[in-house]
Amino acid sequence: MRLLIRADASVETGTGHVLRCLALAQACRRDGGAVLFACAACPAELAQRLRETEAFDVTLFEAQPGGAADAEKTRALAAGFAADWIVADGYAFDAAWQQGVRADGRRLLLLDDHAHASAYVADLVLHQNGFFAAEIEARRAAETRVLAGPRFALLRDEFLAARRAEDRVFGDVLKVLVTLGGTDPRNATSQVVAALRGIAGIQVVVVVGAANPHRERVAAEVAQAGPAFRVAVAPQDFKEWVQWADVAVSAAGSTAWEFALLGIPAALLVLAENQKGIAAVFAGADAARVLGEIETLAPEKLSAELAGFCADREALARLGARARRLVDGHGARRVLAAMGAKLALTIVSDADSWINAYLEEFNSELAAAGHAVTWHHDPKRPGAGDAAFFLSLSRIVSPALLAGHAHNLVVHESDLPAGRGWSPLTWQILEGKTVIPVCLLEAAAGVDEGEVYARTNLEFAGGELLPELHRAQAGATFALIRGFLSAYRAGRVEGRAQEGAAGYYPRRRPADSRLDPQKTLAEQFNLLRVVDNERYPAFFELHGRRYRLKIEADEIT
Repeated sequence: MRLLIRADASVETGTGHVLRCLALAQACRRDGGAVLFACAACPAELAQRLRETEAFDVTLFEAQPGGAADAEKTRALAAGFAADWIVADGYAFDAAWQQGVRADGRRLLLLDDHAHASAYVADLVLHQNGFFAAEIEARRAAETRVLAGPRFALLRDEFLAARRAEDRVFGDVLKVLVTLGGTDPRNATSQVVAALRGIAGIQVVVVVGAANPHRERVAAEVAQAGPAFRVAVAPQDFKEWVQWADVAVSAAGSTAWEFALLGIPAALLVLAENQKGIAAVFAGADAARVLGEIETLAPEKLSAELAGFCADREALARLGARARRLVDGHGARRVLAAMGAKLALTIVSDADSWINAYLEEFNSELAAAGHAVTWHHDPKRPGAGDAAFFLSLSRIVSPALLAGHAHNLVVHESDLPAGRGWSPLTWQILEGKTVIPVCLLEAAAGVDEGEVYARTNLEFAGGELLPELHRAQAGATFALIRGFLSAYRAGRVEGRAQEGAAGYYPRRRPADSRLDPQKTLAEQFNLLRVVDNERYPAFFELHGRRYRLKIEADEIT
């Protein structure tokens, strides 16, 4: 896939539009794609980073952002680059501009934080916070699709590499990272530094962007604040400071999603109109301490808020855990999937599983549909991609090994949350059931506790033996996977939490295939239906000897 990214950065607009598009560019390149950045405004330091550090091509041109000349130049650059998609991030790209760049049939992805456009005619609209999704839906063309919510948040590689599975542990001295945007034109940084100076038991690092017009003043104020404070101007090792931090004081912009991914509790300030939606999402999820708009906070109020934020370690731990549930770092993969990129899929099964006999044909079907499929039998082998399917797998996969995929899915044959556990189809056949629910759900730390994406039913006449049960089971499994992949491509994957009383089935053992010679075959027919003739055949004991009993069905002609 070839992307032309149209985004600007300046003191007034900040660097966030370009930097979050960088996350999409990085993901596109990992998939073998190519990217060209096109900017009508971009500080020299940021353009240099894109070219030299990130190794992307950047074209700078002169035009009023969002005007007719901008649309024409963008369209010409896209044509010259042979771009499959134009990606536009900013607040000047109204309906006329959108229509202009699509005039030759090229597809358009528009990033929008707060429903700024009067109408939407792009192919895709990405609205990361989801707060204004209803307004965007009301103004979109019939063919325009909307990707809404934090699961689509675009996060750069440096943050994906820094995430960790365990919760943070806070020491006696709290390490505070202050970062209020690449430019911070209102100099909220100085206000935060002043508010933190009176708080004991903290160490503070203040990050200032290279394009910040107040950086010299901030550096002087940090120096005056004492040895617990230090400043980092445009650090090349920003990831290292993020990993150092216990908590963050941040603008409620794209950086808020980055801290959420890492489970870093954040105190969020609203510094611009487009940050209100993000602040509202975090406040609604109780996933950050939202301080509000910087203009409304008197110095003493800001000091009190930050002191309270730093003092309560238990509250900080809760904020970090909730924040991690908001984003998983796979937003760029989901966006690229909606744009038509090839999906990277992993299938894991036991080496001796019954489902392997059906998987080769199904994997060929997935490959023929344009997906990249990896199939193996080692649940400890980490992978990365759009989705991993753990099918008929007898081992539990650790959460750390699930982090590489946007979704990790299992198929379970019961009406969850009832019937969690092992061999649910077998146990329900033994119970005499002929209609058995099948669920596709997200793998979770607890056994079969994840959100359910889809359900279907298996229906049996009552005479089917194990090979027929397995054939039906495989058919339902693959149908659920096809449906999930279709919804994932459309950006419409929605899981539902399980509701109701939970129940659990134990593992089946070879001893569970024991027949009672004193009972009739009719009484024990369901047990004969589910036994494995080769690995766990039915058996009974009589006259001091043990006998095996295998069963096959004769075809009736």
